[in-house]
Amino acid sequence: MESLVKEQPRVVHEFQKIISSNMLSHAYLIDSASSKVRQQMAIWLAQSQFCDNLVDGAPDQTCQKCQTIALGDNPDVLEVKTDKRSIGVDDIKFFKKEANMAATQGKRRILIIDEAEKMTVQAANNLLKTIEEPEGNLMIILLAESAKQLLPTIQSRVQIFHLSNQSNDDEITALVNLGFKEEQAKRALKVTDIKYLEAIDGEKFQAYTTVITSWLKEINKQKINSFVDIQTDVMPLVENKDQQHLFFDMLNQIFSDILSIRYNLEKSTLTSVDILSNKSIKRVIQMSDDLFTAQQMWKSNVSFQAILEDLSLKFVD
Repeated sequence: MESLVKEQPRVVHEFQKIISSNMLSHAYLIDSASSKVRQQMAIWLAQSQFCDNLVDGAPDQTCQKCQTIALGDNPDVLEVKTDKRSIGVDDIKFFKKEANMAATQGKRRILIIDEAEKMTVQAANNLLKTIEEPEGNLMIILLAESAKQLLPTIQSRVQIFHLSNQSNDDEITALVNLGFKEEQAKRALKVTDIKYLEAIDGEKFQAYTTVITSWLKEINKQKINSFVDIQTDVMPLVENKDQQHLFFDMLNQIFSDILSIRYNLEKSTLTSVDILSNKSIKRVIQMSDDLFTAQQMWKSNVSFQAILEDLSLKFVD
């Protein structure tokens, strides 16, 4: 609790006011920060609805009910998590059915959907019906990297809380212990979530930066062999879907860096050089849009290698 208050004082205090005033909504969307911090915030909010020792809208986090929720053992607090690239409509239907059953430990049922941005359009629309017409005393808490990744109809029907993205000392320390340099760890955490970094080390993160930069330099020179670079240079480095996600996040950051350099905005994160200097701003933005579309295809289980090879051809064109 102390660390959450220290790192996210604004949001915690906002929720305390709402809880103390008995003005809680039935649906919230919490974004930004890291997945761990978002999860902590959702658990804290769930605990506030069951805690025996609530003080000024804040749970003590030490009573049996609070500890049970923290351990995931409260049947009235359901969490939707998946290792898949997407959350499908059947997943949402199943958990909605469970969430709409009568509460057993208190007066409220709570449904927490982690990585809500993974919901397919069909899944999101199915959930929307429940958000619009909630049954019983159900609270839905959506957790996402960014609210913008969810359907506008979802965004407009929930209360959104943006967490602070300030560096988390524990996460920086964890990455340093994995072989990241401290400044490198801080940069990495600006680019992606820690869960995509915990399975690699600082050397591999640098290797990703190097291979992406080299690939884009070949594209900038209009070299068709950038297509071949995907198989020879990229694929040997990327071993699983979490690393594929990391690769996309780093590529997105480099596009953002290039636009920052062009417009003389804030300091860039992964590159201080305009490696797409031969491309117009309009073209860079189009390439970024193509990347977004490619990521959606990847989430629909299209081959990572096929997507990058297709991007190579589009980017060179």
